Amino acid sequence: MTDLQWYIYLIGFLFFIIGVYFYYQKKKEGINDKKKIFRNRAMYLFLTIAVLCVGYSWL
Repeated sequence: MTDLQWYIYLIGFLFFIIGVYFYYQKKKEGINDKKKIFRNRAMYLFLTIAVLCVGYSWL
């Protein structure tokens, strides 16, 4: 694994942690639908970026 792949892997792991954070934030009680939709989109965005980064680091 080259240095670039290692850094991309770490960035992917960081984006995964952020995606999990948004997952737990959208499960909170007492938030309105607009916040839930934003958190859901942010969660999927960060998790997608995480999968792409980790996938690229394996190439």
